[in-house]
Amino acid sequence: MKSQRKAIIFSAILMVTSIVSTSVFVKAQDDTSPVKEKFQDDLKAAVMNESITVAQLKEIKENLAILKEAKSERQPGAPVDLMTPYSAVTKIRATMATVKEPDRTTLRQDFQLMMATKQPEPSAEPDTPGKKLGKDIFAAVMHGEPTPPQVQQLQDSLNSLESIKTSGGSMLEKFRAMKTAKSQIEATMNAGSFRPEDKQAVLDDLNNLGGRGGGGGGLRRQGL
Repeated sequence: MKSQRKAIIFSAILMVTSIVSTSVFVKAQDDTSPVKEKFQDDLKAAVMNESITVAQLKEIKENLAILKEAKSERQPGAPVDLMTPYSAVTKIRATMATVKEPDRTTLRQDFQLMMATKQPEPSAEPDTPGKKLGKDIFAAVMHGEPTPPQVQQLQDSLNSLESIKTSGGSMLEKFRAMKTAKSQIEATMNAGSFRPEDKQAVLDDLNNLGGRGGGGGGLRRQGL
């Protein structure tokens, strides 16, 4: 029985190492990250305390892999997808909520810190106002605790803004579409549970996006 328990613990610790080494939060050159080291040590402690199971570790690993594939900067022509990474983060938090105390609180704090300190890869060129809006909304969703309908609304609004570039409507129609999308984003950011700094960044982006006043001048400068 003891040998079986040791085998399970050994397997779990190997999985912990795999989780952290391939984590979305850790760059290849950042092997000495204090955040990474603390998360790994606390996961190992949870394993030794039998506070976390192999099944829970697998669930965390699978969703971290999904999160790693998610990008704040989408590929050209691809629709904005906030729901997939949001769902992965939500599932990780839900799994950690089932870990036994006191390790549950420690791991949840570690995860929140890792989310807060994760920075997007720098762009080779300065971001347009539209691209910056997308990145800042992505960060706000990852760091905050919005509801699924709120994330869906943000995703739909961003895709609506993107579609303006290729729509065949008049300048007035495009202006109205952008104004509607911006209003929806603003309302969602004000209603949702987001970090104050993330909320303010998105609201500032909306102000810089244009779409105010007549004549469509802001639309031409929007830089979506």
